[in-house]
Amino acid sequence: MSLWEEIKKELSGSFQTVAGKTSEYTRIGRIKIDVLGIKKEIEEKFIELGGRVYQQAIEENKKSIDDDMHISQLIMQIRELEQELKENEDELLAIKKDAGSGSEERK
Repeated sequence: MSLWEEIKKELSGSFQTVAGKTSEYTRIGRIKIDVLGIKKEIEEKFIELGGRVYQQAIEENKKSIDDDMHISQLIMQIRELEQELKENEDELLAIKKDAGSGSEERK
């Protein structure tokens, strides 16, 4: 194999590695943005839930919040968001784990 062919082969492998890492970092960045958005949405739902519970307990003198459909919906939405958050965090861990094992294979 000529020197030029060896250089082309090495450059080609390097470009593939860089492209793969760029794709990986893009996925990680997208997931991190999604995680931040979900956390913000959960925070907003908790604030809304707290306000609603306060309104029920203090302003309307209700002792039970069980019959308030809005509170039930907020709780359900928070649970769904928490599940979505967990799935995103699991995906992020899987990508990082794959990246770690992939770098070991290349060595």
